[in-house]
Order: sequence, then C-alpha cells, then structure tokens
Amino acid sequence: MKHQRILDSILAGKFGRAELLRLRKNAASLLAKGDKDAATVISAIDESVPTDTSIIFMGFCPGATLENRLDIEWKEKGICTFIFLESEVQVDRFNDIWPGDLIVLKKRHKFGESMRLYGHGRARAVRYDENGHRYLEMDWSTQETILEVPLMGCNSTVDVRSMEQVTDAMPQAFFDWLK
Repeated sequence: MKHQRILDSILAGKFGRAELLRLRKNAASLLAKGDKDAATVISAIDESVPTDTSIIFMGFCPGATLENRLDIEWKEKGICTFIFLESEVQVDRFNDIWPGDLIVLKKRHKFGESMRLYGHGRARAVRYDENGHRYLEMDWSTQETILEVPLMGCNSTVDVRSMEQVTDAMPQAFFDWLK
C-alpha cells in the first residue's frame, strides 16, 4: 500500500487531534481524486486514539427537558449523536471528539451552581450515517448512579474539558463515580 508509512504511524498512536484532522482532510481529498488506498487511511484515523484525549460533558436532553432525553437510546445502541446542527460552534466541538475521549452525560440542575451526571463512556470510533452525519460508537459504562456536582460553566451541549480543568473543579466523589 502506498500510504503504509503514514498508516503505521496512525496505528501506533503518534498523532494528536489537530494532526489527525489534517491527515483525514488530506486523505479525503485523495479519495475524491480516485486514490482508493486513502479509504484505508480514513478508516484508521476514525478509529485511532489521539495523544491528547479530553473529557466531554455532553448534554443529552434537547430543549433541556428530561422528556426528550436521548441517553437511554444512546446506551442501548452503543452510540452518541449530535442533532443541534444549527450551532456551528457546537457541531465543531462534537466533531472534535475522538476515540479515547471520555463522554460524561450531564444535565444542568441548579442554574449557575450544579449539574447532574447521568452516565459516562468512552468513544470507540467515529462513524457516519447514510446522510453523512457524524456519530460516535461508544463503550458506555453500566454506571446508573446520578451524581450532582459543581457546574463547570457548562451552558452548552458539548463542553470539552482538559483533565487538568476537571481535576481542579470536581470533588473526589466524581472520580469515585467514574470507577
């Protein structure tokens, strides 16, 4: 295969998010020009774990009501989706989630004070549906305990946080809950 060197580096986990995005765009361009081997590179990227994983606090209730909750379906199907396509900022954040990232399902509880956490899981792979919409294959935890924690400025559906930010803001109960 003509892309074997880059494929080996991807499979060895040598790239961060920015590099993987750049490589994926390049491979997609090559595929569009007829380079069939580029599809193998894209597939490897969509399943690779970047060197810089994150924790994502993800809302799961369109309209902010539990009656619209999506987490039950997500857990049953082993997926995570994002349907608020009108917000480019949110779409970009969702599109920056990669395999290896930890997704924590959150719902704001006390405005400006706390949020409740309803589950967590690791992104396993990036996939695209028949309409070209990105979704994540997930390994959801069987954790069913709902935990109330301090709000981390989480006013948006997709909130990406570094481990340092989470360590500084979360009580020990959060880390115990993750186990």
